[in-house]
Amino acid sequence: MNPLGTRVISALVAFIVLVSLVYFFGDNGLKFLCCITPLLAQRELVRLLFKDSEPAFLKWSFSITLLAIFSGAAFWPDKTGLVLGLLTVIFCSLCLFSEKFFPEIGDIVSFQAKSLLGFIYAGLLPALAFQLILLPQGNFWFLTMLAAVLFGDTFAYIFGMNFGKNKLSPRLSPKKTIEGSLGGLIGSGMAGLGSGIYFLNSVSPIMLITLCILTGFIAQQGDLFESLLKRVANRKDSGTLMPGHGGILDRIDGILFGAPVMLAGAILLQSL
Repeated sequence: MNPLGTRVISALVAFIVLVSLVYFFGDNGLKFLCCITPLLAQRELVRLLFKDSEPAFLKWSFSITLLAIFSGAAFWPDKTGLVLGLLTVIFCSLCLFSEKFFPEIGDIVSFQAKSLLGFIYAGLLPALAFQLILLPQGNFWFLTMLAAVLFGDTFAYIFGMNFGKNKLSPRLSPKKTIEGSLGGLIGSGMAGLGSGIYFLNSVSPIMLITLCILTGFIAQQGDLFESLLKRVANRKDSGTLMPGHGGILDRIDGILFGAPVMLAGAILLQSL
Protein backbone atom coordinates (compact mmCIF):
# COMPACT_ATOMS: atom_id res chain seq x y z
CA MET A 1 0.00 0.00 0.00
CA ASN A 2 1.29 3.49 -0.83
CA PRO A 3 2.19 5.88 2.03
CA LEU A 4 -0.81 8.13 1.44
CA GLY A 5 -3.19 5.18 1.61
CA THR A 6 -1.57 4.08 4.86
CA ARG A 7 -1.99 7.56 6.32
CA VAL A 8 -5.63 7.76 5.28
CA ILE A 9 -6.45 4.36 6.74
CA SER A 10 -4.61 5.23 9.95
CA ALA A 11 -6.54 8.49 10.20
CA LEU A 12 -9.85 6.67 9.65
CA VAL A 13 -9.04 4.06 12.26
CA ALA A 14 -8.02 6.77 14.74
CA PHE A 15 -11.22 8.68 13.99
CA ILE A 16 -13.39 5.60 14.54
CA VAL A 17 -11.62 4.85 17.83
CA LEU A 18 -12.06 8.43 19.02
CA VAL A 19 -15.73 8.59 18.08
CA SER A 20 -16.34 5.24 19.77
CA LEU A 21 -14.60 6.36 22.97
CA VAL A 22 -16.59 9.59 23.09
CA TYR A 23 -19.88 7.88 22.21
CA PHE A 24 -19.60 5.04 24.74
CA PHE A 25 -17.52 6.62 27.50
CA GLY A 26 -17.80 10.38 27.01
CA ASP A 27 -15.06 12.46 28.59
CA ASN A 28 -13.65 9.41 30.38
CA GLY A 29 -12.68 7.84 27.08
CA LEU A 30 -10.59 10.85 26.11
CA LYS A 31 -9.10 11.03 29.60
CA PHE A 32 -8.06 7.41 29.24
CA LEU A 33 -6.17 8.26 26.04
CA CYS A 34 -4.33 11.05 27.83
CA CYS A 35 -3.44 8.76 30.73
CA ILE A 36 -1.89 6.00 28.64
CA THR A 37 0.18 8.49 26.62
CA PRO A 38 2.89 9.19 29.25
CA LEU A 39 2.89 5.51 30.23
CA LEU A 40 3.87 4.55 26.68
CA ALA A 41 5.97 7.62 25.92
CA GLN A 42 8.31 7.42 28.91
CA ARG A 43 9.78 4.14 27.68
CA GLU A 44 10.55 5.63 24.27
CA LEU A 45 12.01 8.77 25.81
CA VAL A 46 14.45 6.74 27.89
CA ARG A 47 15.80 5.26 24.65
CA LEU A 48 15.99 8.66 22.96
CA LEU A 49 17.43 10.76 25.77
CA PHE A 50 19.78 8.56 27.75
CA LYS A 51 22.85 6.47 27.06
CA ASP A 52 22.88 2.73 27.71
CA SER A 53 25.77 3.24 30.11
CA GLU A 54 23.91 5.67 32.37
CA PRO A 55 22.58 4.34 35.71
CA ALA A 56 19.53 2.13 35.24
CA PHE A 57 18.02 3.05 38.61
CA LEU A 58 18.08 6.74 37.64
CA LYS A 59 16.31 5.91 34.38
CA TRP A 60 13.63 4.12 36.38
CA SER A 61 13.47 7.12 38.71
CA PHE A 62 13.01 9.34 35.65
CA SER A 63 10.07 7.24 34.43
CA ILE A 64 8.38 7.19 37.83
CA THR A 65 8.86 10.95 38.29
CA LEU A 66 7.48 11.65 34.80
CA LEU A 67 4.33 9.65 35.52
CA ALA A 68 3.95 11.38 38.89
CA ILE A 69 4.24 14.80 37.21
CA PHE A 70 1.54 13.85 34.72
CA SER A 71 -0.76 12.54 37.44
CA GLY A 72 -0.33 15.58 39.67
CA ALA A 73 -0.74 18.13 36.86
CA ALA A 74 -3.71 16.29 35.33
CA PHE A 75 -5.76 15.67 38.45
CA TRP A 76 -4.76 18.81 40.39
CA PRO A 77 -4.51 21.38 37.59
CA ASP A 78 -4.36 24.31 39.99
CA LYS A 79 -1.18 22.81 41.47
CA THR A 80 0.59 22.16 38.15
CA GLY A 81 3.54 24.47 38.84
CA LEU A 82 4.04 23.13 42.37
CA VAL A 83 3.92 19.51 41.21
CA LEU A 84 6.46 20.11 38.44
CA GLY A 85 8.79 22.13 40.64
CA LEU A 86 8.66 19.84 43.68
CA LEU A 87 9.18 16.57 41.81
CA THR A 88 11.91 18.07 39.64
CA VAL A 89 14.02 19.24 42.59
CA ILE A 90 13.56 15.87 44.30
CA PHE A 91 14.75 14.08 41.16
CA CYS A 92 17.69 16.45 40.68
CA SER A 93 18.66 15.90 44.32
CA LEU A 94 18.64 12.15 43.73
CA CYS A 95 21.01 12.67 40.80
CA LEU A 96 23.35 14.68 43.02
CA PHE A 97 23.37 11.97 45.68
CA SER A 98 24.25 9.51 42.89
CA GLU A 99 27.11 11.54 41.42
CA LYS A 100 29.62 8.70 41.90
CA PHE A 101 27.83 6.75 39.15
CA PHE A 102 28.75 9.37 36.51
CA PRO A 103 32.29 9.26 35.04
CA GLU A 104 32.41 13.03 34.43
CA ILE A 105 30.81 15.75 36.53
CA GLY A 106 29.32 17.32 33.38
CA ASP A 107 27.40 14.10 32.77
CA ILE A 108 25.28 14.87 35.84
CA VAL A 109 24.17 18.20 34.40
CA SER A 110 23.44 16.60 31.03
CA PHE A 111 21.36 13.85 32.62
CA GLN A 112 19.39 16.32 34.74
CA ALA A 113 18.77 18.67 31.80
CA LYS A 114 17.54 15.88 29.54
CA SER A 115 15.34 14.58 32.34
CA LEU A 116 13.70 17.98 32.82
CA LEU A 117 13.09 18.14 29.07
CA GLY A 118 11.42 14.74 29.28
CA PHE A 119 9.30 15.75 32.26
CA ILE A 120 7.86 18.66 30.31
CA TYR A 121 7.54 16.88 26.98
CA ALA A 122 5.91 13.60 28.04
CA GLY A 123 4.63 14.49 31.52
CA LEU A 124 3.39 18.07 31.55
CA LEU A 125 2.16 18.39 27.95
CA PRO A 126 -0.14 15.32 28.11
CA ALA A 127 -1.45 16.71 31.40
CA LEU A 128 -2.37 19.96 29.63
CA ALA A 129 -4.27 17.92 27.05
CA PHE A 130 -6.08 16.28 29.97
CA GLN A 131 -6.87 19.70 31.42
CA LEU A 132 -8.41 20.66 28.08
CA ILE A 133 -11.04 17.97 28.61
CA LEU A 134 -11.93 19.45 32.01
CA LEU A 135 -13.14 22.69 30.42
CA PRO A 136 -16.82 23.32 29.60
CA GLN A 137 -17.41 21.45 26.29
CA GLY A 138 -13.95 20.01 26.89
CA ASN A 139 -14.49 16.95 24.73
CA PHE A 140 -15.26 19.20 21.75
CA TRP A 141 -12.18 21.33 22.42
CA PHE A 142 -10.06 18.20 22.65
CA LEU A 143 -11.45 16.78 19.40
CA THR A 144 -10.94 20.16 17.74
CA MET A 145 -7.28 20.06 18.75
CA LEU A 146 -6.90 16.55 17.35
CA ALA A 147 -8.62 17.56 14.11
CA ALA A 148 -6.39 20.64 13.73
CA VAL A 149 -3.26 18.49 14.11
CA LEU A 150 -4.39 15.47 12.09
CA PHE A 151 -5.94 17.48 9.24
CA GLY A 152 -2.81 19.62 9.22
CA ASP A 153 -0.56 16.58 9.02
CA THR A 154 -2.59 15.01 6.20
CA PHE A 155 -2.80 18.19 4.14
CA ALA A 156 0.91 18.86 4.69
CA TYR A 157 1.69 15.43 3.30
CA ILE A 158 -0.57 15.89 0.25
CA PHE A 159 0.71 19.39 -0.54
CA GLY A 160 4.30 18.36 0.06
CA MET A 161 4.04 15.36 -2.25
CA ASN A 162 2.40 17.31 -5.07
CA PHE A 163 3.85 20.82 -4.79
CA GLY A 164 6.83 20.58 -2.43
CA LYS A 165 10.02 22.17 -3.81
CA ASN A 166 11.52 24.31 -1.04
CA LYS A 167 12.91 22.50 1.98
CA LEU A 168 11.54 23.61 5.34
CA SER A 169 14.30 22.40 7.66
CA PRO A 170 16.62 19.94 5.88
CA ARG A 171 18.88 19.41 8.91
CA LEU A 172 15.96 18.24 11.03
CA SER A 173 13.58 16.66 8.52
CA PRO A 174 14.85 16.50 4.90
CA LYS A 175 11.47 15.58 3.39
CA LYS A 176 9.42 18.44 4.81
CA THR A 177 8.81 21.44 2.55
CA ILE A 178 7.50 24.98 2.93
CA GLU A 179 4.68 24.18 0.51
CA GLY A 180 3.69 21.19 2.63
CA SER A 181 3.75 23.33 5.75
CA LEU A 182 1.44 25.91 4.17
CA GLY A 183 -0.90 23.13 3.03
CA GLY A 184 -0.94 21.86 6.60
CA LEU A 185 -2.10 25.25 7.85
CA ILE A 186 -4.96 25.14 5.34
CA GLY A 187 -5.96 21.73 6.69
CA SER A 188 -5.85 23.00 10.28
CA GLY A 189 -7.99 25.98 9.32
CA MET A 190 -10.56 23.68 7.71
CA ALA A 191 -10.66 21.67 10.94
CA GLY A 192 -11.45 24.89 12.80
CA LEU A 193 -14.22 25.72 10.34
CA GLY A 194 -15.76 22.27 10.70
CA SER A 195 -15.59 22.42 14.48
CA GLY A 196 -17.24 25.84 14.49
CA ILE A 197 -20.12 24.57 12.36
CA TYR A 198 -20.79 21.25 14.10
CA PHE A 199 -19.43 21.49 17.66
CA LEU A 200 -18.31 24.84 19.05
CA ASN A 201 -20.89 27.02 17.30
CA SER A 202 -21.01 29.43 20.24
CA VAL A 203 -17.42 30.51 19.49
CA SER A 204 -16.55 33.10 16.85
CA PRO A 205 -15.74 31.14 13.65
CA ILE A 206 -12.90 33.49 12.74
CA MET A 207 -11.33 33.18 16.17
CA LEU A 208 -11.69 29.40 16.15
CA ILE A 209 -10.15 29.07 12.68
CA THR A 210 -7.30 31.33 13.76
CA LEU A 211 -6.73 29.25 16.89
CA CYS A 212 -6.67 26.02 14.87
CA ILE A 213 -4.18 27.47 12.37
CA LEU A 214 -1.94 28.58 15.24
CA THR A 215 -2.29 25.16 16.88
CA GLY A 216 -1.43 23.49 13.58
CA PHE A 217 1.63 25.70 13.15
CA ILE A 218 2.98 24.88 16.62
CA ALA A 219 2.13 21.21 16.05
CA GLN A 220 4.45 21.28 13.03
CA GLN A 221 7.21 22.47 15.33
CA GLY A 222 6.42 19.52 17.57
CA ASP A 223 7.05 17.24 14.62
CA LEU A 224 10.40 18.91 14.00
CA PHE A 225 11.25 18.74 17.70
CA GLU A 226 10.76 14.99 17.77
CA SER A 227 12.82 14.68 14.59
CA LEU A 228 15.59 16.54 16.39
CA LEU A 229 15.48 14.11 19.32
CA LYS A 230 15.68 11.13 16.96
CA ARG A 231 18.57 12.61 14.99
CA VAL A 232 20.57 13.32 18.14
CA ALA A 233 19.83 9.77 19.35
CA ASN A 234 20.61 8.40 15.86
CA ARG A 235 17.29 6.55 15.62
CA LYS A 236 14.85 6.37 12.72
CA ASP A 237 11.75 5.98 14.92
CA SER A 238 11.03 6.66 18.56
CA GLY A 239 9.84 3.08 19.07
CA THR A 240 8.24 0.01 17.52
CA LEU A 241 4.76 0.14 19.05
CA MET A 242 3.13 0.41 15.63
CA PRO A 243 5.04 -1.63 13.00
CA GLY A 244 5.58 0.38 9.86
CA HIS A 245 4.66 3.60 11.65
CA GLY A 246 7.09 3.92 14.55
CA GLY A 247 6.40 4.62 18.20
CA ILE A 248 3.80 6.55 20.14
CA LEU A 249 5.88 9.75 20.03
CA ASP A 250 6.05 9.52 16.24
CA ARG A 251 2.26 9.73 16.19
CA ILE A 252 1.55 12.32 18.88
CA ASP A 253 4.49 14.74 18.67
CA GLY A 254 2.32 17.43 17.07
CA ILE A 255 -0.53 16.83 19.52
CA LEU A 256 1.79 17.32 22.50
CA PHE A 257 2.94 20.71 21.20
CA GLY A 258 -0.57 21.68 20.13
CA ALA A 259 -2.20 20.92 23.51
CA PRO A 260 -1.03 24.02 25.46
CA VAL A 261 -1.88 26.29 22.52
CA MET A 262 -5.42 24.95 22.24
CA LEU A 263 -5.85 25.03 26.03
CA ALA A 264 -4.75 28.66 26.26
CA GLY A 265 -6.95 29.62 23.31
CA ALA A 266 -9.99 27.78 24.69
CA ILE A 267 -9.64 29.48 28.07
CA LEU A 268 -9.30 32.88 26.40
CA LEU A 269 -12.21 32.42 23.99
CA GLN A 270 -14.53 31.14 26.70
CA SER A 271 -13.76 34.19 28.80
CA LEU A 272 -14.78 36.62 26.06
